[in-house]
Amino acid sequence: MGYTSIVCGVTGSAHAQKAALKAAALAKRDNARLTYVYAVDAGFLRGSVGGMSASLAGDGLERLGEHILNYAEQLAQSQGVTPKKIVRRGSPLEVFKQIVGEEQADLLVLGHEERSFFEKALFKGNVEDHVAELKQQTGAEVAVIK
Repeated sequence: MGYTSIVCGVTGSAHAQKAALKAAALAKRDNARLTYVYAVDAGFLRGSVGGMSASLAGDGLERLGEHILNYAEQLAQSQGVTPKKIVRRGSPLEVFKQIVGEEQADLLVLGHEERSFFEKALFKGNVEDHVAELKQQTGAEVAVIK
């Protein structure tokens, strides 16, 4: 039995692009719905940074996310799949949980992101640190692509 609905988190990284391609191949194989998600998390910006508000930074990140999703869409189309694309504000973990529920996904695909000590503190660890939590709270399988 295959998957019926796949959600894939995307960023501009090579690992996320690899995950987007893998998710598209799985969607093609199983004739599953595919949804790419870009989470805009400007929450770490408090107040104003260099005269730019967190809200304005979030707007810029949303536009960046749309470009990244368009690239992921091209990857999916190379596999014969037309994905749904979602840009949503919030912490990535919360956004992924929301979208998995909304799309009734049975698989969440994420790319492994190497992070520095600072990034691990800022983003509360690596993707792998949250796999069990995501599985438990969504009921979906979680695949981390390296």
